[in-house]
Amino acid sequence: MQAAPSLKRILNIASHVVHGHVGNCATTFPMQLHGFTVNCVNSVQFSNHTGYKNGFKGQVCSGDEVVALIDGLDQNGLLEGYSHMLTGYIGSATFLDAIDGIIDRVKAKNPNLKYVCDPVLGDV
Repeated sequence: MQAAPSLKRILNIASHVVHGHVGNCATTFPMQLHGFTVNCVNSVQFSNHTGYKNGFKGQVCSGDEVVALIDGLDQNGLLEGYSHMLTGYIGSATFLDAIDGIIDRVKAKNPNLKYVCDPVLGDV
């Protein structure tokens, strides 16, 4: 009897930048190389990372907006089957507050979920 295939599906919640490779841009490809299916939710969409001398422009996703995205996945049965969840850069307090509930929702679908928090140290 052949063993069931291992689940290798990641919900990756992190930043997105137009220029550069941080957040979702930096983590998605390496995880795909290791055989994971990676579904990304952008916590922010910035022109570039926040360390540039002349600043950055862009949008910050709110808690309500991220919950709406997760609701959309859930209502279509797409929240099922995540083996891992990764969170990175969080751009707002409401988004951070929503993450706790999202972890619980994803973990309810798979009690063996492995959660990894990248604390993204360095911003003020």
